[in-house]
Amino acid sequence: MPIEVERKFAVRPDTERCLASLGGQRLGSRSLLDRYFDTEDLRLTSADLWLRTREGRWQLKSRVGAGGPADGTTRYRETTSEAEILALLRPLLTAAAGGLDRLVESGHLQEFAAIRTQRISYRLPQGTVVDLDLADFGHRVGEIEVEVGTEAEVPAAQARIEELARSLGLDGEEVLPGKMHVFLQKFRPLHYQKLLDARVL
Repeated sequence: MPIEVERKFAVRPDTERCLASLGGQRLGSRSLLDRYFDTEDLRLTSADLWLRTREGRWQLKSRVGAGGPADGTTRYRETTSEAEILALLRPLLTAAAGGLDRLVESGHLQEFAAIRTQRISYRLPQGTVVDLDLADFGHRVGEIEVEVGTEAEVPAAQARIEELARSLGLDGEEVLPGKMHVFLQKFRPLHYQKLLDARVL
């Protein structure tokens, strides 16, 4: 499974023009519906495990490494095989039989967020991807992403992200919170506080 190395940033009026001037290829626009699930006592997100369906397909994002690096990037693996997702979650679930849909139907997993996002994507030279997202609750955020195969490749990916950030005129201290961070802060404050206490956010 590849590792997604990401950095969030504030989208500006000239961001798309800057991306095009840097050789960015516009990949188009699409609408995404993400529905997020956890146990009633929030065992998954408290362990920095983010289970969701994206357009009806199951995905699990799990952090690689401990804590967040000083450069503002995050590192997650994205698992899309339901069998592999269940294997990763089984230690945290009181029931894991019958598949993920069955766990939702039985109430073992409960939806805590549904976010519709309008996304515009660009591919930069050397494979760096930039997504410009507008969530249905008004949060706008950009994300620079580089995929690598191993943890040993993460520092090089972070360097590529930092180089592109400088080219876009981003301040070294400028890191914008992601959609889920803002959603929980606005709409699920107790959940948000629990994740702050767990040092997940």
